[in-house]
This record gives sequence, structure tokens and C-alpha cells, in this order.
Amino acid sequence: MLRAARRLAVRVPRGFRPPSRGLADDAAAKGGPIPTKLTFNLLAPHKAIFNKAEVDQVIVPGADGMFGVLPGHVPTIAELRPGMVEVTVASGDVKKYFLSSGFAFVHANSTLDVCGVEIVQLDELDPSAVSSGKSEAENALSSATDEVEKAKAQIAVDVYTTLTEALASNK
Repeated sequence: MLRAARRLAVRVPRGFRPPSRGLADDAAAKGGPIPTKLTFNLLAPHKAIFNKAEVDQVIVPGADGMFGVLPGHVPTIAELRPGMVEVTVASGDVKKYFLSSGFAFVHANSTLDVCGVEIVQLDELDPSAVSSGKSEAENALSSATDEVEKAKAQIAVDVYTTLTEALASNK
């Protein structure tokens, strides 16, 4: 029995490393000092809103809640839910965008890539259009007859609700 276990143990590939989690301090110790700025890319399929911009901080709507990214953040890949992306630029101003969904990739070199399906600056949204869209989505949900219609309507209600909350917090 020990021989069988020994044979199995030998078959583990040499380059195999079990998943592990690191800390930002560990990354800094290996790669030198932590940069003072975060390199930020905010990308939609049709345009790059930020392209290699030097920013102070970005707050994104992760699937498990909002989280902030600063220079020296531990490398991460995160699914993003509908919500507000807040970008603190070098001047201290905060620019706010609504993101429908997407992914965030934090790289070891203090670069953050946020890739979204739809990204709109909050100032460009019409509150009355959002309100009427939410009403239409709620009506579609209440009148949906099959599971697919209900799922689509629920997604629309969730997105419009998040849009409404983002607009309310932007006042």
C-alpha cells in the first residue's frame, strides 16, 4: 500500500503549485517599493474610458460587495456586479461610472483592468428614463409567464434598481 501511495506522489507534475494567497507586503518585498499611483484601464467593448491612466484609487462593485484598489494591491481577479465604479484621479476629484457587469483584474505591477459590458458616466444618465425603465421592468416581471421571461425581467429590475441607487448617491 505504501508503494502505491509513493507512486501516486511521484506523478504530481514538478511545476505544480497549489493555489495560495499572498499579501501586498509579500509582493512589495519581492518586487521593490510599492508604486505611488495605480495604472487604471476602464474598458468597454466599444471604447476605452481610461487607458493607462495614473489614479490614486478605484472602488468597484465586486460580486461579494464593494472593494477598493490602491497601488500595491494583491493580484486579484473578481467578477463585478452592476454598480458604481468610483475613480479617484490625481487631482483628488472622484469620477463615477455605472457598470452593468464585468471583471476586474488587479496585476502585481499595480495595474487595474476593469472590463465591462456597458459603462456610462453617471452624469450622462437621465433619472426620468431610469425611473420609467424600472417601472417597465417591474411590469414585465409581474406579467412574465415562463421562467426565461421571469429571469430576464428580474435582471432588468435588478439593474434598474442599482441604477436608481447609484443616481441617488450621486446627488
